[in-house]
Amino acid sequence: MSSLSNNPLAKHFRQPILYIKLPSNGRWYPEGTVDIPVTGEIPIYAMTARDEITMRTPDALMNGTSTVQVIKSCCPSIQDPWKMPVVDLDLVLMAIRVATYGKQMEFTTMCPNCSTKNEKAIDLTVLMDKVILGDWSQPIKINGLQITIKPQSYQDYNQNNITNFDEQRLLKIVQNEELSEEDRVKQFDILFQKLIETGINTVSKNIASIKTADDVVVDNVDYIKEFLDNCDKSVWDEIKKYLDAIRESNTYNQITVTCENDVCKTVFTSPFVFEQTNFFG
Repeated sequence: MSSLSNNPLAKHFRQPILYIKLPSNGRWYPEGTVDIPVTGEIPIYAMTARDEITMRTPDALMNGTSTVQVIKSCCPSIQDPWKMPVVDLDLVLMAIRVATYGKQMEFTTMCPNCSTKNEKAIDLTVLMDKVILGDWSQPIKINGLQITIKPQSYQDYNQNNITNFDEQRLLKIVQNEELSEEDRVKQFDILFQKLIETGINTVSKNIASIKTADDVVVDNVDYIKEFLDNCDKSVWDEIKKYLDAIRESNTYNQITVTCENDVCKTVFTSPFVFEQTNFFG
C-alpha cells in the first residue's frame, strides 16, 4: 500500500471496503506473518487492475503465486500468505471477491434428477457468516500417544494440489492403450507409490506434535512422517478419521438448490467449489 510521499492523488487511492475476523484468530501463523489489529478484524481492499490480470495468468494460478500476490495486495494484514493456515483461505478470498465485485455471485449446478442446468445467484456475505473453524484444539489420544493437530499452511495445501495434478497426468499415461502391458505395469507402480507418498505427506503436515507416554514431545516433521510410514494401520485410520471429521464439520459451502425445471422441482444439495480460475470474474 506504499505510495510516493508527495503524490497529490494519494488521497484517492483505494480504501478498505470491509473488515473480517479470521476463523483462525491469527493462530498457527508463524511470528511476523500476520498483523491482527486490536479490534480483531482485518481490512479488505478491492483488487486493482494489476491484481485481476495476475489472477488470470494460468502459470501463476497453478503454482499459487497469483493467489499469494492478490492476498498481499488486498489483505495487507496477512504479510506472508504462503504461511497462512488454509482454514482462513476461503473467507479471505470471498471477502476480496465481495470487495471487488459485490456480494452476488453466479453459481451453476446440474440437477441430479433431470440434468437441468440451474443458475443461481449466491449472496457471498451469507456464506461468509457461515464459515466456522473446526475444533482443532482436541488432541488425538491413541496407544499412549497424544497427537496435536493443526491446519495445513497455504503453501503445503497448494503443493498438495500441484502434486495431485501431476498424479492425474500420470494416470492418463498409465491408461494409454498404446503402452505395452509391461510399461503400463511399471507406470502404475510409480503412480501407486506416489499416491501413498502424497497421502502420508498430507497427513504429516496436519500434525503439530506427538507426545509419547514418557512425556517426550516430537515436532520434527521428518520424524513424524517416518512414524506415519511405520505405525499400525489402526493409528493411521484414527488420525485420518479425525481430520476428515473436522473438515466435514464446516458445511457452509453446501448449497440447497430447487431445480428450475417446472416438471422436476427436485430439491438437492450441491457443493459450492471455489475455482480460482473463474472466481474473480
